[in-house]
Amino acid sequence: MRNQTFSNSNYISSSSLEKNIRELFDNYNIHIQNEGMNEVNIFCPFHKNLHSPAFYINMKTGLWQCFNPACGKKGNFRHLYKQVTGKPFGKDIRLDHVALQNNIDRELNYEEGEKEQLNISDIEIDYENQDDLNKLLTLNERGLGYNILEHFEVGYSEAKERVVIPVRDAQYKVVGFIGRAIKSEQEPRYLYNKGFKRADVLFNIQNAKKYNSCIIVEGSIDAMFIHQAGFPNVVATLGSKVSEYQYKLMKRYFDSIIIFSDNDEAGKQMEHDILSACIGKELHTVELPADKKDAGEMTQEEIINTLTNKQSHI
Repeated sequence: MRNQTFSNSNYISSSSLEKNIRELFDNYNIHIQNEGMNEVNIFCPFHKNLHSPAFYINMKTGLWQCFNPACGKKGNFRHLYKQVTGKPFGKDIRLDHVALQNNIDRELNYEEGEKEQLNISDIEIDYENQDDLNKLLTLNERGLGYNILEHFEVGYSEAKERVVIPVRDAQYKVVGFIGRAIKSEQEPRYLYNKGFKRADVLFNIQNAKKYNSCIIVEGSIDAMFIHQAGFPNVVATLGSKVSEYQYKLMKRYFDSIIIFSDNDEAGKQMEHDILSACIGKELHTVELPADKKDAGEMTQEEIINTLTNKQSHI
């Protein structure tokens, strides 16, 4: 094994971070299988499955995750370094937030037509750090456990004071980011990065696709509540209007579909549209409690009862 040559400066810029990641891989004979613009794909170093490279790491932010269901490990570069080498990378080393922001901002400019820009200085959350967890307190107080937020890779934007939710496609590639307001006075409620086409993805499809059936909701937060209630086979359309491509994804990956749309007129129209577009599949609808608009307003018991009493449409 070669001597380690990782930089030991007080800060890691995004370029130095990528250098350190590549040096870690080289020093420990970890071979890159596929490489995109910012993400690389490797065989996970934490389990023995060599049939498919399920480990993805972002070379600019250092965030990584293994999508093999039997593994599921995730974290930041320091976590990876410590688990691979058995040694801490250096407690006094911090990310250069300015340099990291400049790199992430290239992908996180807000959607054209919005009134403000989504600036993300550092979306990474250390789920072992209480100060970082406090940034997600509003979602936790709504009832989402920190383990659920970590599963969905939820981060935070210091610059805009918004929770940031990554969106991956079926091949685990990050295709967009959702910036969600955490204060009632923040407008708009949601920001999306420029170029992110919500019509071209189903939120959480990368995890749900291994199941034969799926539960379809409108929002990403709704999907998290459904998952937390014990139903990981959930996807979100990110709006009440379902695109032709989203229908294709539903038909390609799932034999059975449970429509869990919002309890309003738009939600009823979404339910009708899916029933019409997915004829031939095993279709179900649910009836939400009269006083609840969506899964995000429901208790875990209410979600379970609602899905247990689903109605079949043959």
